[in-house]
Amino acid sequence: MVKAIERQLLRWLRLPPEPAPPDGTAGSAIVFRAGRNYWRWRLFCWAMVQVGIVLTILLPLLPLVAGKRPITGTARSVLLGTEAVLLVLFLIALFFSYHAQRLDYELRWYVVTDRSLRIRSGIWSVAETTMTFANIQDLRITAGPLQGYLGLADLEVSSAGGAGAKEPGASRGHVARFSGVDNAEAIRDLIGERLKRYRDAGLGDRDEPEATAEESAQELLAEARALRAAVEVRYPKTSS
Repeated sequence: MVKAIERQLLRWLRLPPEPAPPDGTAGSAIVFRAGRNYWRWRLFCWAMVQVGIVLTILLPLLPLVAGKRPITGTARSVLLGTEAVLLVLFLIALFFSYHAQRLDYELRWYVVTDRSLRIRSGIWSVAETTMTFANIQDLRITAGPLQGYLGLADLEVSSAGGAGAKEPGASRGHVARFSGVDNAEAIRDLIGERLKRYRDAGLGDRDEPEATAEESAQELLAEARALRAAVEVRYPKTSS
């Protein structure tokens, strides 16, 4: 029943169930998900918000229940009717917001191939970040006290100009964040290992085909000019 409801929500929101894999060798993609405690923490925060909303809705009934300010007649009917409508609207919103929380957790995708990574999150506003290994500059794990207690951490992957931008006004580049994972060190080690193999293999040259072609053309032109000059020196033109 729950899965059927969420599939229907996906159709309404027009969300694909998973992102397309980023650039990489076929079969090299590994998918990571947020930790289970990340879902429990989000569910707890969501529940606290719902409790606050219920208390706000029921607050106008406090004088009626306490009996200090008796409300009778039309005013009582209007108050009770309004409260009933608000509670019904709240229950409808509660139903959809719970499933939205579940989808937001389940549709967090962290995909790593042997050449790049892709992170997608969100359902109302989908955010997708793709980063090639040629641009990665820094890997950093961060975890606050609460995250540490829950066994969670965030892995931040910074591109050129990201975490290394120390000077005022320098560009911070891009940061891809593996949020709420319970295996941040394993993901960091995997990316580090694949990044090393990527650079050792010289695959970074794939990102600069235009520059390489231009340099090759310039070298070829220089060689042609040198050959022409050598020919003219050896076989000088003679006037008729």
